[in-house]
Amino acid sequence: MPTATAHHEQVQAQKQPQDINEQQQHSPIRLTGQIVHSRRCYKRLFFIDLRTQEPNNRCTILFRSDDTRSNLPRSLTDHDLVSCWKKVRCGDTINLEVFDASQDEQACREHEVYQATDFTVLKAWPGDDPFPTEPAMGLKQQVNTTNNNSKNKVTASPSTYNTSPTLTTRPTAPTTATASTPVWTDYCKFWINSQKCLKQDCKKLHPTGDDYARIQEMWVRERTLARRERSKLQDDPHSIPSKVPHSQRAFIFCRWLVDTFGREYLNSGSGVLDVAGGKGEISLFLKHMFGVHSTVVEPNVRKDKSYQRRNLMDVIQRQLDIEAGGDGNIHQRWSPVQSTSSAENQQEDEQKDEEVDRVKERRRIKKEQEAQFVVPRLCTILDEQFAVDQKDVFESASILIGMHPDQATEPIVTMALKHNKPFAVVPCCVFAHENPDRRLIDGGEVKTTLDFIQYLTEKDTFMHESGGGGGPSQFEPVSRQFLPFDGMNIVLFRGGTTV
Repeated sequence: MPTATAHHEQVQAQKQPQDINEQQQHSPIRLTGQIVHSRRCYKRLFFIDLRTQEPNNRCTILFRSDDTRSNLPRSLTDHDLVSCWKKVRCGDTINLEVFDASQDEQACREHEVYQATDFTVLKAWPGDDPFPTEPAMGLKQQVNTTNNNSKNKVTASPSTYNTSPTLTTRPTAPTTATASTPVWTDYCKFWINSQKCLKQDCKKLHPTGDDYARIQEMWVRERTLARRERSKLQDDPHSIPSKVPHSQRAFIFCRWLVDTFGREYLNSGSGVLDVAGGKGEISLFLKHMFGVHSTVVEPNVRKDKSYQRRNLMDVIQRQLDIEAGGDGNIHQRWSPVQSTSSAENQQEDEQKDEEVDRVKERRRIKKEQEAQFVVPRLCTILDEQFAVDQKDVFESASILIGMHPDQATEPIVTMALKHNKPFAVVPCCVFAHENPDRRLIDGGEVKTTLDFIQYLTEKDTFMHESGGGGGPSQFEPVSRQFLPFDGMNIVLFRGGTTV
């Protein structure tokens, strides 16, 4: 009978190979190669396919923050995972330290699969042309004759795909639920979108000719409507058909400003400060359509292009004509030459040289109009230094505004609350990754646009309670309202007692 010491040595001898195997499983190795494919599966997992320096050798590298295995060399947080994903560019040559992926991941692939937490770019993909990505290596085909459970079904490997264009042109009669309503599930969405289908054995329909044009038009119309429905925010009182396109948001916002605050109030002092105004579309609408003085605050120096001026002039002139009861077809209503009667323009005795002179005169007047079609610009950002450098402009400004001002959204609200100034801003992008420390009053993270709107609304309460509002507020609480255009259409605003 073995002694206790001998039994202990036997147990240790059995355990030692297991420990060695576990250490070998997680021991990191170095790889260098080119990223040939990438995909983000969901917010806690993405992968890249790497072509290493060895001939015909590709492998898959997983990056994930949901790995619960113990004794991992390193782990990723959700924030680190996003930072890593932002660095991924197909075509770049990278170097990274990898370790073995989980057994489940290895079991469903016929090629090598590893896991990593970071990488270093050795050489970026050169040139302006994008890198021609390769198809994903995919999962191996698993056939289970004893169990038909859907969990055992795995996507077919790339060997079942064919990129040959001759195999994608398979005319098939469209299937419809009625005479006019197609059954979209019967059609190949890849074929409808691009007339390409990489699946050699695709069972879906692939219409051609007139059928394709008709089906694609209906597909696009239905998808556009579905996208507009999905983008509609909760509690938005405006129906989808009643909203104007996203391209007209500048006009809608300007008209709302005039209706809410009044032209006289907006023109008081130095007028409106259009923060992160970009090309100045909002300010140009305010000045040339509503007679409101506005100054663009934009750090990026933009080259003023004449065709952009002409296009915006045309939009404003057509909108003015519609507001005046016209049909919007008078594109040059400001030109005095256009006011000449048709009889004068069609005089039989008009000489050719006189017509040339009139054309030159029209061009001269048009150039004069374009030269006047400008607004003041300040190439800087809105911060405390701006309040010092541009003291007269800032302190006498009637209101701070921003239409989808991206990173400038929070500074607009912060500066307005701190200096007791009215503001109106339409938030859009959240930039949650760049601002991980934002928190709601209840401790929740700020990740969505609605979270961001709630966060901006709560800043009023927080600054008032912390005493950082620059003295007693002379304004009403922050309000919100929906504007009738597609996309993010909630405007947050606060006005003075004179409004």
